[in-house]
Amino acid sequence: MLNEFHWWQGVVEDRNDPKQLGRVRVRCLGYHTENKVDLPTQDLPWAHPVQPITSAAMNGIGTTPFGLVEGTWVFGFFRDGENAQLPVILGSIGGESVPLNDDDSGFRDPTGKYPLKEGPNVFSDTNTLASGDSGLPIINRQENLDEMAQHFGSMFTFASISEPAPRYEAEYPFNHVRFTESGHVQEFDDTPGAERIHTQHRSGSFEEFGPDGERVLKVVNRNYTAILGDDDVHVKGNANIQVDGDTSLILNGKVRLTVTDDLSVMVNGNFDLNTLGKIDITGPAGTSIRGFPIRLNSD
Repeated sequence: MLNEFHWWQGVVEDRNDPKQLGRVRVRCLGYHTENKVDLPTQDLPWAHPVQPITSAAMNGIGTTPFGLVEGTWVFGFFRDGENAQLPVILGSIGGESVPLNDDDSGFRDPTGKYPLKEGPNVFSDTNTLASGDSGLPIINRQENLDEMAQHFGSMFTFASISEPAPRYEAEYPFNHVRFTESGHVQEFDDTPGAERIHTQHRSGSFEEFGPDGERVLKVVNRNYTAILGDDDVHVKGNANIQVDGDTSLILNGKVRLTVTDDLSVMVNGNFDLNTLGKIDITGPAGTSIRGFPIRLNSD
């Protein structure tokens, strides 16, 4: 009867919804046979996912209802009762991954990709970053730390600055992880004493805020920043900038440079200074020009 509530649980076998509504085809235990000859995947009904109240689920407002993959166990109910043709998904069910036989029966990913057969998340459906095991994203960062130079004591003495190591010290169940199929990562870690926020692209570009508020940002390819208004930067400590290639600086307005202590400029090549106006040099404590030869008013 339509007014009776019918629960079901099953496995996602197809998520390529032609209407792009986030629907998936689910093979339900007790309703559908595992024999795909009698009931092929393409004949399974489309199931609508329930969305949280934080998503309007209307006119593109809210979050997209994607996340399930082929092979995911889900549960829900039938909107049409015992007719069992209008399934609604209430949630997914995780656990320990179990190897499946290589056959073409139902209740599994038809593509054979899931559950994964290799990698850090093979044995559990809980991401290793959430369970206290650093996992590949953190390991890759640890093995590829950057270094840059800074002046140390004089213009001719340098020391190196190393990229801070990952601050990962997560403990279960405090680290809230979102991990996508291709390898994008978001962590909101509430581990006492090790609270972090970490976002990482699958390429290795990342941003991390440590427990003490330290921020580390790394871009593994080109970085482009456009600011359409004012830009204010205040550094209360020291600032170090290293550019390994050429640098071009175009300023379409006045430039005011104030140095409250010494200013040293070292150029290992030629130094050309050109102006279409006049040049004023004032040195109340004395002005020295050294070089050989020195040419004034020379072509």
